[in-house]
Amino acid sequence: MRVWLDRRMRRVRHPLAGSALAQVALLGVFLAAGCQRTRPAVEVRLLHDGWTLVGVDTFTTPIPATVPGTVHTDLLGAGLIPDPYWRDEADRLGWIAEKEWIYRTALPMDSAFLAHERVELRFKGLDTFARVRLNGREILRADNMFREWSVEVARLLRVGANELEVRFESPLRVGRALREAYPHPLPMDHDAGSPPTRAFVRKAAYQYGWDWGPRLVTSGIWREVELVAWSGVRLTDFHTATASLAPDRARLAAFVEVEVTPQAVERFGEGGRLSVTVEVASPQRAFPRVRQSAQVEAGVHTFVLPVEIRRPRLWWPNGLGEPHLYTIQAEVRGGGFSDRRTTRAGVRTVELVVDPDSVGESFHFRVNGVPVFAKGANVVPLDHFVPRVTEDDYRRLFRDVVEAHMNMLRVWGGGVYPPDVFYDLADRHGILIWQDFMFANAMVPGDSAFLASVRAEAADQIRRLRGHPSLALWCGNNEIDEGWRRWGWARGYASPADSAAVERAYAAVFYGILPDAVSRHDPSRAYWPSSPMLGWGDPESLKRGDSHYWGVWHGGEPFEVFRDKLPRFASEYGFQGFPAVETLWAFTLPEDRSLDHPVLRAHQKHPRGFEIIREYMARDYPVPAGLEEFAYVSQLLQARGMRVAFEAHRRARPRTMGTLYWQLNDTWPVVSWSSRDWFGRWKALHYAAKEAFAPLLVSLVEQDGRLEAWGVWEGRDPWKGELRLVLEDFAGVRLWEVTFPVDLPAGGSLRLWQGETRQALGAADRNRVVLQAVLRPSGTEASPRARGSRDAGPPSAANLLYFVPPKELALQAPRIGIRAEPGSSPASVVLTLESDVLAKDVALSLDGDPDARFGENFFDLLPGQPKTLTVETRWTPEEVSGRLRIRTLAEIPPEGVKVPAPPGTLAPGKVDRGDGASPPLQLFFAP
Repeated sequence: MRVWLDRRMRRVRHPLAGSALAQVALLGVFLAAGCQRTRPAVEVRLLHDGWTLVGVDTFTTPIPATVPGTVHTDLLGAGLIPDPYWRDEADRLGWIAEKEWIYRTALPMDSAFLAHERVELRFKGLDTFARVRLNGREILRADNMFREWSVEVARLLRVGANELEVRFESPLRVGRALREAYPHPLPMDHDAGSPPTRAFVRKAAYQYGWDWGPRLVTSGIWREVELVAWSGVRLTDFHTATASLAPDRARLAAFVEVEVTPQAVERFGEGGRLSVTVEVASPQRAFPRVRQSAQVEAGVHTFVLPVEIRRPRLWWPNGLGEPHLYTIQAEVRGGGFSDRRTTRAGVRTVELVVDPDSVGESFHFRVNGVPVFAKGANVVPLDHFVPRVTEDDYRRLFRDVVEAHMNMLRVWGGGVYPPDVFYDLADRHGILIWQDFMFANAMVPGDSAFLASVRAEAADQIRRLRGHPSLALWCGNNEIDEGWRRWGWARGYASPADSAAVERAYAAVFYGILPDAVSRHDPSRAYWPSSPMLGWGDPESLKRGDSHYWGVWHGGEPFEVFRDKLPRFASEYGFQGFPAVETLWAFTLPEDRSLDHPVLRAHQKHPRGFEIIREYMARDYPVPAGLEEFAYVSQLLQARGMRVAFEAHRRARPRTMGTLYWQLNDTWPVVSWSSRDWFGRWKALHYAAKEAFAPLLVSLVEQDGRLEAWGVWEGRDPWKGELRLVLEDFAGVRLWEVTFPVDLPAGGSLRLWQGETRQALGAADRNRVVLQAVLRPSGTEASPRARGSRDAGPPSAANLLYFVPPKELALQAPRIGIRAEPGSSPASVVLTLESDVLAKDVALSLDGDPDARFGENFFDLLPGQPKTLTVETRWTPEEVSGRLRIRTLAEIPPEGVKVPAPPGTLAPGKVDRGDGASPPLQLFFAP
């Protein structure tokens, strides 16, 4: 398999190659523009209203149902079950998945709609085992959550009332039957069922329970339902692919798929063929209109029209340039009918580069010929009940992604294929998408029915997504290869024949069906069989392929191991942290709020999660007894540890060319590895990612008695400026400083300075000093702040290094002055803060506004160096000043120890708001 894989990864395929182009060459020629009066060929009606839900043997009185939706959310909406996210209620709702449920609605039909030549009933998603009946006749049996289903129903519909019924069987009962019928068991993780069944069902794996999510196995019409009536001709697909790029021109291929009815050929054709014209145009006039005509038979035909754009504006990943999108329209005319589609296309090339090198084998992405260091995270569904995720939820997600300077997201294989809006937003914001097929942590059956279902699923999803410029890679699965080869799955069979059969089924899907589907439907993109191909215990995993390094967390290794364990591409790794306390309070009662309470533990799905957090915390931080303080310190711990990895990976460029942490978001309110919780509230980790992923990074490292300062720059042009190093104590006394010019190459990482720790510290107490590094353009006087990838002006960067773990720092409770002023919009306030001594790990919040968004948070405030930031809130500046809460590490003593406030300062956790006068604000760098 490896030889085959190597050969496949290196094969370069031209997007115009293959039978489609040859077919078009025979089908059509370019014709001059002409006029033809036509009428629209297609009429679509959404079927989202008027649905009811009943249980077959429970809740037999119909209740209103939401489509798209799920049984769980409909029962919740009717008040028949408690909120699954409240306290530990999720643990008592497993019975829902054992039942059968029926959705019904009435379809009023008029003669004009039924006069079309074809009428199709289309389900974009049925979850999962469904039987569909129309006017009492069964028309469809569905068995795959990830497929689209379309049935011709023109002969079954009648003018007036029609009844549509969708009956869902229990996914657990069907799964058990499939398991019993299969000749041998299959290994699968994260399924607490007795017996586990999810490997036999094409359904979202996370629903069966993961170490960050509940076991709530859903049913329902989870995506759109529509009736599509059409006549004559229609467009069934339209997408573009970049064929070639040159500085002055880009050549694209516009793929237009057309379907023609037999009735149109019979009525308007000649000799069994119909004259069809396909046209591609740019409303922005980016290229001349292209037209092609042909005589075609009834059925589906693919036209490939060449498009040339002079002086193209390219689509770039976030941070490397503008992700420009062209609006392109396609139209088909024939038999007196016409149909039109519009798409947003990006002109770009994207490659997965897997080549031998001095380390082993590269693994990185190249966009428009430029190597890209991937920065981002893994995405899971935004809610356990996916249909209730809104477009605004996705917009907020991508706003947070862009603000954190990310340029890639991995859509993890245990969730769902996200809706179109997800990819539209990725296109718009320049976020590359690593797309897993929906397989995770379980082997697969090899029977013909299962394989046929996977083949259809792959075709549906590839055809739906291939037009998006953000889509960078198709990946077969999550961690299945590793489970089979390194977790002992293969050794779990007494019979070698059974083991061989299971391995053959795996190969059939991930080395047969899926790569063949990508090659057929999306040949310009790469396919990678499994993430990772080598496990974190294998030394080779650091030399080639992508890596899931779980020595930290699962292996108990210290965070510092990230500096030495440098993979080619880190596609998954992480550490847990608590969500915001407002999130904890949202699903608990006051009596639930302790680490050992069953309700809180119900929202910690890792069996040793709290214990692991505490073990790591004790190494570096004081371990507080109170839940609110413990949650705060856990966030600091998570952010600190992950930032070690972020900076190590970026310093290691070009050996390491990607860092995607686990995980970006949550499916419900939970203690997990996420950087933004279920409410979208940022943890300290997300702020750390924002700083560490900024285009310009200055990174300080102390190791083996030596200090190093590194500069990392992601821009496509060189960066010139200066590095300033300052050692000072926690009272702001400057012990030494040095400044010197630096040049950073485009897309480069350089060690800018090194020295002996002993010499740098001199006689200073390492528990009471901090080293600050600042990279700034020459002549800049203001204290630097990392800027967004699209902000104007040259970027700056700053970072701090302490010489002992946080728990050993000699911290004093700070006296913090604040000033609140109106921001640039009515919903924003500008805050300026200044401290008299080091304020370590400043965490800001606003009483009464748990969703206030701080531009910066969980930061260190150096004495005499003011920090200005913006907060988005509904409160006025005066209200913000009165409601602002500030927490620092100085008020978090070890268990049983009380730290008194030093003389002349306020009590820990207090801020000095003064008498209305602004505190003096001094520039760090004096002119």
